[in-house]
Amino acid sequence: MEYRRFGSDIVARMDKGEEILAQIKEIALKESIKLASVTALGATNDFTVGVYKIDEKSTTPTRFREILRSFR
Repeated sequence: MEYRRFGSDIVARMDKGEEILAQIKEIALKESIKLASVTALGATNDFTVGVYKIDEKSTTPTRFREILRSFR
């Protein structure tokens, strides 16, 4: 992973096989970041997303391990 700071923005490039959350945490610790918004662009073949249910105060994870295609 490589990253650079541009004022209050940080741009990171992660290598294939790197754990995204672990790399974001590493940047946050190095840069003393307490609150952030993350926007990403890239490709992956294995990821988990979660839907947070406010009334239940729980997250339901869904894992994807396939190629997803979007056609317009």
